[in-house]
Amino acid sequence: MKRIFTLLLVMSAVAVNAQSIRLFHDSNVLNDGDTVLVPMTAGHDEFSVYLGYENVTDDDVLFRVRKEVVSYSGDAEDIYFCIGECYPGNLSSTLEILANESVTADMANAFHATYAGNGQTAVVRFTFFLTNDETDKVSFYVCFNNGNGIQTADMVKSLHAFPNPAQNMVNIDYLAPNASSFLVIKNLTGKEVYRAEVSMAGKKQVDVSKFNAGVYLYGIESDGKMLCTKKLLVR
Repeated sequence: MKRIFTLLLVMSAVAVNAQSIRLFHDSNVLNDGDTVLVPMTAGHDEFSVYLGYENVTDDDVLFRVRKEVVSYSGDAEDIYFCIGECYPGNLSSTLEILANESVTADMANAFHATYAGNGQTAVVRFTFFLTNDETDKVSFYVCFNNGNGIQTADMVKSLHAFPNPAQNMVNIDYLAPNASSFLVIKNLTGKEVYRAEVSMAGKKQVDVSKFNAGVYLYGIESDGKMLCTKKLLVR
């Protein structure tokens, strides 16, 4: 009976976390929190990224797309997105995708994000969510990278752990200066208890169930230096 109950809990969790819309970039599935890196090469004024998406359910669904500028000191309208029509603001109109419909990146109603700014590195989070259930969503980051990385102040502002205090799992949002950075967790004696290579922006889920209860420091490391740290409490 215990095994059956555990299986039911797992199946229930899968159902709750199911996503009705799946995203693709270069034929690869984008998972929640993934980052798409767009290099900004000299001699160009605009930089774009194109994504496909599909409805993985047997029902027609209505959805919207939200834009959130995570790191960029210029005008937010320098970064706009299109999905059927173009939106300089932060939210699309209500859109529909039919049951089991797939939209490839080369179609007219594909999603694309475009940067037409002043050459600074910019990080933007986009979220596809159902209009009747905003918990049914998938988010991803687009990093328009000029090669000079992300400012430390933006990394500190974006570094966030939740829940905090944590008991079993903790989600950590972060920005990193380059694609060769690490998310590191240490205890107060300086002993490293967790390390994972990370992209320039995203979300990392960490299992802390085997950590001893207490206070830890988590942060981003690059070139052997901790660039920013914050406290995490594990119960």
